[in-house]
Amino acid sequence: MLAQRHHSSAAPFRRCGTVLKMLRSTFLLLASLLPAVASAQMPVSPETRSTVAHIVGDINGQAYEYDRQLADTVGPRLTGSDNYVHAVSWAQQQFRTLGLTNVHTEPFTIPDTWEPETPATGRITAPRTQELHIYSLGWSPSTSGSGVKGDVVYLAHLTDQGIDAQKNKLSGNIVLVDKESFGDQPFSQIMKAIDHLNRLSPKALLLVGGANGTESATSLTFDGSISPYPIAQVGLEDTALIRRLLEHGPVTLEFSFKNRIRKNIKVDNVVAEIPGHDLPNEVVIVAGHLDSWHPATGAQDNGTGASTVLDVARAIKASGHPPRRTMRFLLFGGEEQGILGSTAYVRSHQNQMSSIDCVLISDTGAQRAKGWYVMGRDDEKQALTNVEPLLAGLGSNDTTPSVEFLFQTDHISFDLLGVPTLVLWNEVDKYFKLHHKASDSFDSVNQADLNQGVATTAATAYAIADSAQPFAPHDTPAQIEEMLKKTNQWDDYQYFKSAGVFP
Repeated sequence: MLAQRHHSSAAPFRRCGTVLKMLRSTFLLLASLLPAVASAQMPVSPETRSTVAHIVGDINGQAYEYDRQLADTVGPRLTGSDNYVHAVSWAQQQFRTLGLTNVHTEPFTIPDTWEPETPATGRITAPRTQELHIYSLGWSPSTSGSGVKGDVVYLAHLTDQGIDAQKNKLSGNIVLVDKESFGDQPFSQIMKAIDHLNRLSPKALLLVGGANGTESATSLTFDGSISPYPIAQVGLEDTALIRRLLEHGPVTLEFSFKNRIRKNIKVDNVVAEIPGHDLPNEVVIVAGHLDSWHPATGAQDNGTGASTVLDVARAIKASGHPPRRTMRFLLFGGEEQGILGSTAYVRSHQNQMSSIDCVLISDTGAQRAKGWYVMGRDDEKQALTNVEPLLAGLGSNDTTPSVEFLFQTDHISFDLLGVPTLVLWNEVDKYFKLHHKASDSFDSVNQADLNQGVATTAATAYAIADSAQPFAPHDTPAQIEEMLKKTNQWDDYQYFKSAGVFP
């Protein structure tokens, strides 16, 4: 997920069979209550309610096993890497084993793939020597054979004005920025400032990392291209030390790393379907991204989301009751590099957007789900009142209009063409402590919480797909513009649109 990062470690959750049994009992109780609870509140047929109850009762921990295989057996899945290719083959095999139809891949091209080839090393060389906790930023070029050596200049304000005020110092030197440099400004302004900095040709750029010298993987390009000069991430404490030393005189340092970079590589999205029995040309999509960052194994971001997609497919297929509409299950690549796989999918299927009834995305880890992000759409909130009785027993019958993650996961390209979308709304306090870090490993996943998110997704997706009525209308361009302006996202959208990011 392309969200802001928080720095700290996460204590592992323990696996608990008793909790799983209790949760399953809750599901079965919910199944017995569904008709009585729902019938007075929503126009959902008894047959749909019965099937949803069966599906929810069948969520038995298989997603946890899928995630274990992705995280522990396949490992980190940088887009286009050998591990990512392995994950694509693995996912196709899972869908085929489940008996889904139309299992295939759809490729898109990424300008560059990137993988660390050697660990980064670096040290302060003056006014004294000290080793640094340092990492290559994602999609940074390798350093030259002798590495990067030079003076450090702290950029107090990463804005056009701040850069111009220091431009005579920035060119040809190593530029350091931290959280204070970014300030509280829209993402589009940050990216414009970085473009401005690039034109001054600094020798290298240092970004602040996490506490205790930890890495929080990210990149400063959003189209899968390599940055114009080496960019490294330095531990939080090292950054603070460099700043203190700069208050008393010049600071010089050196660092080096080697990355494996390949040009114009085909990357696959994975597709599978359960055909609809009545409206097969109308589609409900359940999706997440298959790629991950590399410091750990991507068990939460987004192994839990990919596993949710697979287990929803399993439970619905196993019910023996395909819904009215076709259900399409998608695993995207390139999300971490700028939502590339989902945007490529939307571009290649743009003339089919009118047939998509709803898109449901899972990409905020596996803490307990509270309901759904509706991304500022009041009509979706209203439409979900028809589904909420099915979710009440799970504790996930709520919605939020928050647009905090509007441009940060795979729903957005669908949104911008008017397609109704829902993003699973999980608690994220623990998730962001391990997000993109070495702690994003399988031991952080709580099985009962993951099951609850899978059940929420399966119940919602099936109810929408089996409804006699469409979920919500497709927004017009004017309505989309109104939503972006109302939620103060218009400037960011305009920047991304002009950069060719969105369809």
